[in-house]
Amino acid sequence: MNKVRLYILLFLVSNSLPNFALDLRKPLLSNADSAQIYCAMGISKNNVKEYGSAIACFTKALEFDSNLVAAWLNRANAKKELLDYKGALKDYNHLHRLTPTWEEQYEAYYNKGLTLALLNNLRDAMTDFSKAIELYPEYIDAYYNRSIVKGKIGDYQGELNDINKVIALRPNDANAYNSRGITESMMGDDPLAILDFTQAIGLDKTNSNAYFNRAILHYNQKEYLEALNDYNSCIEINPDPETYNRRANVKCRLKDFRGAFEDYNLAMKTKPDNYVAYLNRGLLKIELKEYKSAIEDFSAAIKLKPDYSIAFFNRGMAKGKLNNRQGEIDDYTMAINYKPNYEIAYYQRGLARYEIADKRGGCADLNMAVRYGSEIAYSDLPKYCK
Repeated sequence: MNKVRLYILLFLVSNSLPNFALDLRKPLLSNADSAQIYCAMGISKNNVKEYGSAIACFTKALEFDSNLVAAWLNRANAKKELLDYKGALKDYNHLHRLTPTWEEQYEAYYNKGLTLALLNNLRDAMTDFSKAIELYPEYIDAYYNRSIVKGKIGDYQGELNDINKVIALRPNDANAYNSRGITESMMGDDPLAILDFTQAIGLDKTNSNAYFNRAILHYNQKEYLEALNDYNSCIEINPDPETYNRRANVKCRLKDFRGAFEDYNLAMKTKPDNYVAYLNRGLLKIELKEYKSAIEDFSAAIKLKPDYSIAFFNRGMAKGKLNNRQGEIDDYTMAINYKPNYEIAYYQRGLARYEIADKRGGCADLNMAVRYGSEIAYSDLPKYCK
């Protein structure tokens, strides 16, 4: 019986340590060998996203060999995946004090940069991406992520330079062209941005982001049919509530009100808390003079987003169309509470107060509108406040 139990125990141990066949005739493993085995087990766990188990394996490896850089690097990566960013940074920083290989060194800087970016420490993240690039000048992912960081801090030319480097190294990368298009648009070069979005689509017909971004530019340039076609393509690939909402806006411009209603409804169906869709459908109802129904939509938007100043403002407008002056004034007041420099809300509240013979309150509001830059309030001030 004892022999059988011993055999089972040895079988289990040998299967828990891959690449190592237990042989009692050989000497026990060295610490270095044990560290390598546990590190390999941890990497296997990382590969199947069992990060907690992976961390335990790497920690065990470091108990056998505290200088094993691979264990520090991979444990840091696992911690990053579990959102333990501070723990990950501690491991990345420690391994730099050791003797990492060239590859381990640039991988550590790159992953540390990702971690710092997740912590919104953008300047330090950019520094680490740059260190990774210094070590490996063709590190495409480092260029790409450094470009994102540069864009977030407003360095659009630097962002563009890095994306150009990505495209030079990987000329068939549709996502890189899409990213360059976004950057060019931020720099005010919409025609060039459209060309890059078109290039992205040419390389990848399923790139819904490129269709979506190109549609936005077509819409801004009042090329509504082109925008509609792009949103149609985008929805065929990825029926997203934001795309339904934006396509509805295009249909409004094309006077396809039934189609717009259908799209706003689809936006709400796919995302029930889509307060923007409620707002936009309410605006369409105002356009169609369906004021009571519009108020219902604005109220639904406010229920989903209680500080939604633009919804309060437009609900006030709808109430004004129904001659509900006090309700109109109350909604403008709420809009101003959430957006104190809301010039048009001051202007409209001023007119509403004038309608209920509150000339002093009306003039005070018109003057506030002027203070915040309302040209129409400035031109109307002599008329209402003599």
